[in-house]
Amino acid sequence: MPTVPNPNWPLIEESWGPYWGAGGGILSLDRWAEITRRVVGTTATQRGRQYELDQVRAGEYRLTLDNTDGAFDPVNTSSPWYGKVVPFQPMRKRAQYPATINLLSPVQATGGDAGGAAPGTINSGLTQIYTDTDAGGGSIVASATAYQGGRVLQFAVPSGTTATNRIVLTAEPAAEPGTTYTVQIQVRNITPGTTLQVQAHIGSYMTVRSSATYTYGAAATLTGSATAAWTTLTATATMPAAVLGLNVGVSVSATAAAACTVQADAWQLEKAAAASAWVQPGTWYPIYAGFAERWPQSWTDPKRALVQPTCADTFSLLSQVQLRDPLNQEIFSRNPRFLYALADSQGSSVFADSAGTNPAAPVAVSKYGPGAVTPGTQITSANPGGAYTGSTGTVTTFTNANPGAGLTSAASYISLGGAGITGPADPSTWTRMIAFRYTAASPAAGPVMWSGLDNRRVNDNPAGSAMLWQLDSAGRFGIIMAGPTGTGTTFSPNSANYADGNWHLAIASYSRAAAQLIIHIDGTNYFWTGFNTVYEPSKLISDNLGAYVDPTAGNGTTWTWQGDLAFVTEWPTALNASDMTTIYTAWKNSFSGDSTDARYRRILGWAGYQGYYSFQSGMTTAMGPATGGGDALTALQNVVTTEGGTHYIDRAGLITFKARSDRYNKITSTYVFGDGPGEYPYEPGINFDFDPTRLANIVTATKSSTNQTFTATDAASIAQYFPRTMSRSLNTASALEVQDAANYLLSRYRQPALRISSITLNPGANPALWPVCLSLELGMRVTVNRRTAAGTLISQPCFVENIQVAIGADTATWTLQLSPVDTTPYGVLSAWHAPLTSGTAVGASGVIIARQPFQNNGDPAAATIPAGGQMVVGLGTANQETVTILRVGTTTAGWTAVQLFLTAPLTKTHAAGDIVSEVLPAGVTDPAAWDAVAKLDSKALAY
Repeated sequence: MPTVPNPNWPLIEESWGPYWGAGGGILSLDRWAEITRRVVGTTATQRGRQYELDQVRAGEYRLTLDNTDGAFDPVNTSSPWYGKVVPFQPMRKRAQYPATINLLSPVQATGGDAGGAAPGTINSGLTQIYTDTDAGGGSIVASATAYQGGRVLQFAVPSGTTATNRIVLTAEPAAEPGTTYTVQIQVRNITPGTTLQVQAHIGSYMTVRSSATYTYGAAATLTGSATAAWTTLTATATMPAAVLGLNVGVSVSATAAAACTVQADAWQLEKAAAASAWVQPGTWYPIYAGFAERWPQSWTDPKRALVQPTCADTFSLLSQVQLRDPLNQEIFSRNPRFLYALADSQGSSVFADSAGTNPAAPVAVSKYGPGAVTPGTQITSANPGGAYTGSTGTVTTFTNANPGAGLTSAASYISLGGAGITGPADPSTWTRMIAFRYTAASPAAGPVMWSGLDNRRVNDNPAGSAMLWQLDSAGRFGIIMAGPTGTGTTFSPNSANYADGNWHLAIASYSRAAAQLIIHIDGTNYFWTGFNTVYEPSKLISDNLGAYVDPTAGNGTTWTWQGDLAFVTEWPTALNASDMTTIYTAWKNSFSGDSTDARYRRILGWAGYQGYYSFQSGMTTAMGPATGGGDALTALQNVVTTEGGTHYIDRAGLITFKARSDRYNKITSTYVFGDGPGEYPYEPGINFDFDPTRLANIVTATKSSTNQTFTATDAASIAQYFPRTMSRSLNTASALEVQDAANYLLSRYRQPALRISSITLNPGANPALWPVCLSLELGMRVTVNRRTAAGTLISQPCFVENIQVAIGADTATWTLQLSPVDTTPYGVLSAWHAPLTSGTAVGASGVIIARQPFQNNGDPAAATIPAGGQMVVGLGTANQETVTILRVGTTTAGWTAVQLFLTAPLTKTHAAGDIVSEVLPAGVTDPAAWDAVAKLDSKALAY
């Protein structure tokens, strides 16, 4: 029989994820290996920051594991996990409370009655309930004949579904090596006239990112009926020593002869050799999720070995990722074949491939003599705004004779062919890009910046495949493409003049499969659909920058280039229009105009993060340009500083971004800790301190894109506390927002605030604290109370800034570091609104409304409700209608209700209590917080 759980202690699960590895920072919710029995002593976690203005640190997890058998010795070939004990393997800690023998989640076990899942299509990401047979993912439906409760899980099984297809499964519980598990589940077929053979299963994952090996219970035949009885399915299996995860549920055991619908309920997984009576499980609470960076071993005696994994959350991974500039990030995120940025130093005679996949490209000389190729040129333009900001550094200048003239001319050029590049790697699908600046006089013919030819000649002239990127005599950009027979044409996107001394970016994407060429020039995409493959260049033997180069005539040159080139790139696939627009935006302005949440998400993408996240919409809606260099975590923190919000890794490992409005709008506390009735107790030793640590009365905020500084000062604070400075750098496009940020910080920190360094909660001694402690999260608002011997109450509302958890065999504590909430009160302007005192009928010529407590009644109602104004009667109801006020009834001071007379009778009925409101702006539905200027979480507020 399974061990009876302690009702005063949660079921603790410690597990690691050798099935997954750390790829992309993904912390999966399923397929884990349990190591709880290996834990020695107390485990400890720490997440958050000390003060509200500090940077959040990477969350840490400290534990000691018994390693006497060498299972976590990376070089032990006898370890069941040999080859998987490597840096950055996922680790998690969670707890079920109340503890039960049922290891599933409440929503899984109850068919959706518990656990907070809504009826309808199953959200597998939230419930970890999956199906192989139901293309729609299955559903949670109400049932008057559920095995327990009032809901069941329901799945379609199509005709012809073969054996071993999973009707329902979950892989969420961790698998403990060597432990025997039993799964039980109630099932039935509700489709009359059909039968289906099914069986319970338990699967063991043994290979990284591979399918499971299954053990099946006895098969049962489900006879379809709208009133079918429930059938109990069970399966029992013992986990192998090298198990990486498990999978439990119901499988088809013989090919389905007809389509049917299967329902499931009362699902249970337990550590036992036989099924016990079904019980509803407690809630599973995450405590920590991160990665084991190292596996240091030690020995307490010759026989007993210990391993103490050094664990940190995703922030630690991100702090080790060094970012390139925005343009290079976007280029490399799409896996280029080559990138010759042409940013090489002065004096270079070869040009390096930044992608590192090709040799350096040399400078070559025309048979008619040399021109000049000069690297190390500064980025300039003929007009302000004519350059780009997505990458810094230098570019390469070409100075060749007779630029743009159709004459044989001396020239120097860069030979990509000298690096082994002769046309696109795959002529049927490619994308190429170049940044250019033409600096000579208006071209007489067509200066060529990039050329490639094959070896076919007719009448001693090139007559085969060709690809030429050029300007024409009017400065128009175009790409000449010709196929092997010499049939070609010019693809020119527009008639703009690009020979203007300014920088331009051109990208071309070709796909034979889609029969499409897209040319992107300076932010606009131009499409050629139904592309004729006779224009497709192939078997090119040359690829050159800076001139039209004829490789079959001794590298003779004409139509030479004069000006600057940079970022010569090829991707071996056809990028879509959106990709090209993104690359252009990165090149031109470094994503200026991003909102803070968009910038945060962008940086995560650059860092290669592929895991889960939770973002609020940022209140800074237009940031300045993104910058390169530095690590990803610092870049993320800079975004958070600009937003004035917060970010952290939550208990389940999700990267969480909170806007500044998050704290402004938390006006009530989730929990109250104290020594009074209904309050949750904390341990003795609390200290209240009127702390000047964050005192500031001269605040400077710098707009980082311009280095302009804005200041806010408070003379009274300076006189009382001496000058105390604070500075912030904000990457926002709005100067007003920077000034408002300085004003806000001054108002927040010009006077000391009552602070509580920390409080400690002890659920080990007070089990009523378990659900509270297990639910605590960073940024949560709580109130801490303390009653003095004199009977006075000290009450401090706070935000949770840091959480430290220590859990041992019979001890458990949560230590919270707190910061005070803002001392400045905030308000929200509402629309004028009030409820009807009684119902109204169609044709009524007026309505009576009740005054609200926040409305003025010292003046006549007519003083605030204008005749001729419009009102909405029945706001938010199906009978909502807009009316015009004819006049307002007479009232005196202290009035409680007033009659509004209308210019036209009502066309609909309305119930007592329906809201009458002034007309709201488009998209606004809440009259209590309609004003977009005053609302605290609106983008109109700068702080």
